[in-house]
Amino acid sequence: MTERTAEAAGLFEPIRAEIARVEALIRREAANPNPFVQTLVEHQTKHQGKRARPALLLYSAHICGGEPQELHYGLAAVIEMLHTATLAHDDVLDEAEIRRNVPTLNRMWGNEASVLFGDYLFAKAYALCARLHNREANLIFATAVQDICVGELSQIAGRFNFDLEEDQYLNLIRLKTAVLFSTACRLGAVGTEAEPRIAEALAEYGEKVGIAFQIVDDCLDITGDERVMGKSLGTDLAKGKLTLPVIRLLKELSPGERRGLQQVMSSANGKDPRAEVLRLLHERDVLAWSLGRAQEFAEEAKAALREVPPSAHTESLANLADFVVSRRS
Repeated sequence: MTERTAEAAGLFEPIRAEIARVEALIRREAANPNPFVQTLVEHQTKHQGKRARPALLLYSAHICGGEPQELHYGLAAVIEMLHTATLAHDDVLDEAEIRRNVPTLNRMWGNEASVLFGDYLFAKAYALCARLHNREANLIFATAVQDICVGELSQIAGRFNFDLEEDQYLNLIRLKTAVLFSTACRLGAVGTEAEPRIAEALAEYGEKVGIAFQIVDDCLDITGDERVMGKSLGTDLAKGKLTLPVIRLLKELSPGERRGLQQVMSSANGKDPRAEVLRLLHERDVLAWSLGRAQEFAEEAKAALREVPPSAHTESLANLADFVVSRRS
């Protein structure tokens, strides 16, 4: 890859050993004696993601209580298994073939296995969360799963809705993406004596970072290089999912240009929608505007940290917000 990952940028260095502990817990919890299931587990755990959500939880736990407890390691594994489960389902919905530079589960073993494996990870996450015996954490986790499902269903319902407004889009990505960032931060405060305002400030930080992350991701889905990104791109356009750059672009176009773009995106004239959208985005500088909106949310995230006691871990969260909008993978 030509761009840094969060780990390579040193953003997780202060908690490297703690993340390694979470990784070991995930592998242990996800393991299964069934050879086929274990093959799927190994495929997913071998090719790890950025682990941003467990990092947010662990940093929040440090800020709220000094040191993470056993509860927090378990919850970090829970949040990452949930995230991995949603990716397995997303790849089926998007018909994606590559993720993290390797073939997706659905490409390797088909949609049925991929969907059921996602369900398996959901069940594993719920089982681990239940064994932690913390009612507050269970309620937070269950609410997050519900919100994510509502967000994904809302996106399906809004396919090819060329009248989608920015505030509708922002609420959609808050549910389907940002809620997991926010939940990770909120779970870091569970079991500590942190004041409620600290927990709320961390949750707000997580939500704003999650929104910024998704805006950048949506831009990269159009402009990115699959070899750099390590995953299939152009899936949003192919599935009629309107993202912030396209929503803004449609408002910039004349009525005739707008109709033409809608035809392209609906595959009515055989043109490549990604190439055409990219051309128009560059012509009207919409990408810069969209990334500017992501930067605004990153700044709001850092502003929320003013309610949090200053520390090296708080600074790491601020640096992570900056990284989210500068990343190219």
